[in-house]
Amino acid sequence: MANVPPGRKPIKIIHAADCAGCFGEFKGWDKKKERDPFVAQLLPVLPTHDLAGIVVGVNLVDLSDALGKHPELLEMFGTPYTACFQWAISIIMQIATERGRGERMAFIHEVNGYKGECFKAFEYIQKFLNPRGIPMTLGFGTKEQYVPLQAADVLAYEGAKHLKNPKGATGTPRRSWTALDPDSTRIVPLRYAKDNMGELIRLLTNFRAKLLASGWDGKVET
Repeated sequence: MANVPPGRKPIKIIHAADCAGCFGEFKGWDKKKERDPFVAQLLPVLPTHDLAGIVVGVNLVDLSDALGKHPELLEMFGTPYTACFQWAISIIMQIATERGRGERMAFIHEVNGYKGECFKAFEYIQKFLNPRGIPMTLGFGTKEQYVPLQAADVLAYEGAKHLKNPKGATGTPRRSWTALDPDSTRIVPLRYAKDNMGELIRLLTNFRAKLLASGWDGKVET
């Protein structure tokens, strides 16, 4: 548990961007004297738990150019957000299928404007990429309702920083990234841009092929 600086109110919800910029609940904090020591306490908490993370960064301009040559993928996945969500859930289900024991799985997504698209993508996974018939549900909530979403927010924020500049300004990974993944085994960072966009298209094409092989008719329901 991270202690707030003397005289400051306890933080109710960790928003990584607010913390970094000293906005919201962090408004008025001194970055060096208050924020940095607080973060130094906070980040090491995550790797003390048996957690694993995947951070995927995609250059949207390069992705749009690539999908323009693959209308079948553009039709199937829609927005880049939907594509990433569907891909992430499929990875988790693949791991659960190969290594899990068939326990019920509950996915919690933060409330945002993509709820309809996420449900649609989730239904595809549930129907076509769940050969063991693992019971699975998708729910939506806020960071206040589901504390693990706060951990995911921190990972997403620091992951974006890491993918943009893995070695940081000093030639070494950011200290915050090292605190999250001290032994470089807990988080898998993936970055896709023009230089390796072909690999992402291949992965998405294979994913589509799996759906077709599982009985999907290739039509996108609206």
